[in-house]
Amino acid sequence: MSHPLPLRLPRAAWIGALVLLGLPSLAFASAQLQCTFDVNSETHHTVHDLASDPYTVAAVPVGNRFRFKAIVLPAAVSDGAGPAIESVNMYVYYNTRRQPMILQHVQYLQPVPQRNPPPGALTGRVALYSPLLGKELQYHCALAEVAP
Repeated sequence: MSHPLPLRLPRAAWIGALVLLGLPSLAFASAQLQCTFDVNSETHHTVHDLASDPYTVAAVPVGNRFRFKAIVLPAAVSDGAGPAIESVNMYVYYNTRRQPMILQHVQYLQPVPQRNPPPGALTGRVALYSPLLGKELQYHCALAEVAP
């Protein structure tokens, strides 16, 4: 009966293997845009995760007169200190009979997600008014660092 030869790998290979074995237990933080809307004496909350394809992100209704779309794009390269964000694009639309009409487009370049941010940490409080009837929409958003 022959004994198999002992497995001899370079030291760097062993270290790499040990690191890879430990990766599943590591938790990487992500970013999430958390928004609150006030319209017609109603409050609405939305949460927007990182988008892999900005063209597939849909606008969500806010009340019956407005729509909101947020596109949170991850940075191509991260330094490992936390989630890196390339940009946050937010669109507010007013619903007309024919089609939604854009009221606002705001872009934040390389915003930094925060742990437990206060409401409005990214945008402050924003007030928009519909072109018809002057209906008011107020909103605020924060970019939060969240555990997976």
